[in-house]
Amino acid sequence: MTLLFPPSLAARIGRLAFVRYGGRLGHHKGGHLSKKTGASLEFSDFKEYHPGDDIRHIDWNVYARTDTYYVKQFLDEQELRVHIVLDASRSMDFEGKWPFAQQIAIGLGQIALKNGDGVSISRTADAAEKPVKRKGAAQSKAWTSRIASFDEPSGNRAVTDSLAGIPHGTSLLFIITDALEPNDVLHDWFRSLAARCRDVRLIVVRSAAEQHPDFSGDLRLVDSEDDRQAEVSMTSSAEQAYLHRAEQHKKKLLESAAKYGVDVLFTSPQTGPENVFSRQMRDARWVR
Repeated sequence: MTLLFPPSLAARIGRLAFVRYGGRLGHHKGGHLSKKTGASLEFSDFKEYHPGDDIRHIDWNVYARTDTYYVKQFLDEQELRVHIVLDASRSMDFEGKWPFAQQIAIGLGQIALKNGDGVSISRTADAAEKPVKRKGAAQSKAWTSRIASFDEPSGNRAVTDSLAGIPHGTSLLFIITDALEPNDVLHDWFRSLAARCRDVRLIVVRSAAEQHPDFSGDLRLVDSEDDRQAEVSMTSSAEQAYLHRAEQHKKKLLESAAKYGVDVLFTSPQTGPENVFSRQMRDARWVR
């Protein structure tokens, strides 16, 4: 556990906070301002006093000018309901993608927990598995230990079949996957995700070899999901054809995601977890 996510990294990432974009908030008290009025210190507006209002909120300066009682209203503070979907299909067990995905999931949970938010996680490996749920900074170590204990990917259940595991009322949804499914499948999935949650963020993990294959000669390639085999001669033209198809897949993925308001961040294990949070997510304005 310590090697996967050392306490020093947890402390640095835990100082971050999520930037919200329109997701619904939970009903429990937390550290995020909603549009409802409540008892935070963030001023919202004035309203005319009515019997039963808290007289401590009467603004006497306004009364002196208008001879009418007005009370201050404040924005309510509520928790985010953060959920993480972790792709546990066999294609994630390649060139360090799986431990890197675990690190990202741990880091997202650390941010949520240390800001008083509720966080849960589900894996694609088992549709019947109940999501792991935690809340409160005291649960940080337990959260790290639980995700570090996840088995290595072994199934072939697609991440696009993960809708049932997303809790209703989720206000911020993160999905960690390699997103290698066909573009038409991803398109329909994004549409369904947008209907389930208003703030969806897709973290696409691709290894160095998947982005720029460094192979040569005659090869036998085996599909990690269904064990299909293909004989390939890795010539320069074959490599260029692969890169072209990969770029077209990425382009269509981004177009579909943009259509349904899904934010996308591409990363790789070589980036390292700290850079993902402190640089990539900051640049994307996912965290502050």
